[in-house]
Amino acid sequence: MSTMSQRSHLTDSEAWRGVGRRQGQCSRRATTPNEDRYLKLTARRDRNMNAILLPQHLRSATGTTVSTQTVRNWLHGVGLYARRPLV
Repeated sequence: MSTMSQRSHLTDSEAWRGVGRRQGQCSRRATTPNEDRYLKLTARRDRNMNAILLPQHLRSATGTTVSTQTVRNWLHGVGLYARRPLV
């Protein structure tokens, strides 16, 4: 007997439980609104600060750890795009 024929179907309560769990994971934020404000002010104040340095400053100021990709996505979302140090 193959694995496909042994598939069990979910009851309605199990199916909704899975939907709720997935929804909870998607709505989680990496930073609070105050930390977002700190990132925005820091990025605008120091135009040469890139997405690698911003999480380091946030971690030293608030203790919150976020990835550089999260900061890149956040900068793009608020219209601050790429940050490169001057050569």
